[in-house]
Amino acid sequence: MNNNNTAADREKAVNGKTMQAMNEQYKNCKTERREYQVGKERCVIVRHFCGDKDLSEVLYRNAFERAFSEVMAMNRTPQTT
Repeated sequence: MNNNNTAADREKAVNGKTMQAMNEQYKNCKTERREYQVGKERCVIVRHFCGDKDLSEVLYRNAFERAFSEVMAMNRTPQTT
């Protein structure tokens, strides 16, 4: 078994694209950059918003889940023993 794969080879194995290819593909998308301190290390996270989600589907799911949880909360009866 050959364990001499490069980091780029491992990236391609995960999603079929390298980070450079994904950066090029989504370079025009909005981004959000946040910095975190983990121990003594400073970590920078960059989120890319590529618009792949269907907004109406996401809003419907969120509304449904909220309504369902509210109905379930109203119908709970306290247990008395």
